[in-house]
Amino acid sequence: MKSAPFMATAGLWRDGQGNYPPAFTMLTTGPGPDVALIHDHQIVVLQPPDWAAWIYLTKPEAELLRPLPGGPLNVENARAGSA
Repeated sequence: MKSAPFMATAGLWRDGQGNYPPAFTMLTTGPGPDVALIHDHQIVVLQPPDWAAWIYLTKPEAELLRPLPGGPLNVENARAGSA
């Protein structure tokens, strides 16, 4: 994110139980304007005011699990010739 030294993404964590190891996944959504030119989906990036809302479930998921509006992400193509 342009306005922060790091960012947070929406994810789910499951502790390991028995023969099942711990597991983690990052949630995705449709692309926001910053990402749409290079991909058809993106991870859910949480803006700093929404970090606690995601952890403590104080906002409906539908308000948090959406693409960002255009502008806050620095987007780079990491592979030459791929887009």
